[in-house]
Amino acid sequence: MPEIIPLKLSDLTRKVEQAIRTSFGEEFFWVVAEISGHKFYPNQDRHYFEFVEKLEGSSVETAKLKGIAWTQGAQAIRLFESNTGQIFTNGLQILAKVKLDYHIVFGLQLILHDIDHSFTLGNLEKQRRQTLVRLVQENPEFIHFEDGQYKTLNKSLLFRPVIQHIALIASPNSEGYTDFVHTLRNNQYGYTFDVDNYFSSVQGGEAEKELIQTLVSIFNSQKPYDAVVIIRGGGAKTDFLVFDTYSLSRAIAKFPIPVITGLGHHKDVSIVDLMANTNTKTPTKSAEYILSHNRMFEEKVLDARQRLVIRTQQTLSAGQQSISAMNSRLIDRAKNVLSLHKEAVQELRQRIVDETKNILYTHHRELDKELNFLSTKPGMIAANNRNNLEHLVTRMKSFTERFLQQQENKINHFVSIVRIMSPASILQRGFAMVKFEGKIVKDASSIKPGSTITVGMLDADLIATVDKKTKPDGNTNDI
Repeated sequence: MPEIIPLKLSDLTRKVEQAIRTSFGEEFFWVVAEISGHKFYPNQDRHYFEFVEKLEGSSVETAKLKGIAWTQGAQAIRLFESNTGQIFTNGLQILAKVKLDYHIVFGLQLILHDIDHSFTLGNLEKQRRQTLVRLVQENPEFIHFEDGQYKTLNKSLLFRPVIQHIALIASPNSEGYTDFVHTLRNNQYGYTFDVDNYFSSVQGGEAEKELIQTLVSIFNSQKPYDAVVIIRGGGAKTDFLVFDTYSLSRAIAKFPIPVITGLGHHKDVSIVDLMANTNTKTPTKSAEYILSHNRMFEEKVLDARQRLVIRTQQTLSAGQQSISAMNSRLIDRAKNVLSLHKEAVQELRQRIVDETKNILYTHHRELDKELNFLSTKPGMIAANNRNNLEHLVTRMKSFTERFLQQQENKINHFVSIVRIMSPASILQRGFAMVKFEGKIVKDASSIKPGSTITVGMLDADLIATVDKKTKPDGNTNDI
């Protein structure tokens, strides 16, 4: 058996180092890989991470190498983050310019020198387009693309006239949450809201599952929410990747309560924004949208109330004019009736006087005959004639009293009518009389805008100036 000559590990690693340098030297390579296990040390301005390749559509790793970014690489990362808005972090797929390096202690690693910005942006946009296509193809019952817009079940839902009961999905103690609550509570209209907080992660690897579970919790609560609001503050594009995921976007598209998003990105629109009922740029804008929606309803109510007041005033004005005209007609009619009945009463009184005189004269003559007869024959039935005479006198008194009472009743009836229709009685019932230039106005034809009128009421007269004239239907034309 040949003698084994042991080799130091350092000698072997040096051989490997030498072989790699001989084979690769200062050659650079453009590598597509995903970032994993990223750590940044600001004091040293160094990034340590791993380049990972995975099977497409899977989490199975097919290749992995250590990566490091020193001075030049760290500067390339800062430039990448500035130009793309992306944070260099785990899960980000990049096209990087690297050099292969081997260290006898740290082993094989790739030194990052540069990053292709357009590749990362293009790759994210490609994934986004693929997600949108999948959403439409796999969910035709509640997602479809029409006239350049995505139509979803959630978009078809109508908000209630007033949004008051809100389910809020946000990260606790975040600036976005604080901004939303502050704007909603300190509104200038004095509106109050019933907000239930459903706290959840809004970025990171577990955010998608948490957000979906939060939506399930809201649905299972069976509370009659007017809207679900999803908010988060600003950040890099990669912070918003969860809002471009298939499962969360699908859940939003079919959610049975209108969803309002305020995800804090001013330039981009996420897929969740496209699926939701209403999207706004920031949490503050979401609160302002709700306030604006409620204000629109209040303005409609105020406008309806104003129109009702105007219509009521017009109706009352028309009614007062009609009552004034009727009052004038009743006064004239009452005067005519009184005049006619005055003549009839006087004539009747004269007839009563004349008739009474005739009756008295006739009976006086008969009485004289009876007395003359009794004087010639004092012994004949004097008692009977006395009784007849007394009976006749009683009948005359009864007839006269009854006749006078009937006529008095008629006169009292007409007096009551006159009293009821008198101006004082009408004013006591809440009506008013309009006078112009000292005369009662029957219609408005003689009154022009700018005229001074007197509105007579029970306890006072009101002096008013006419601003404008309207018909009962509110139309000012041809008046």
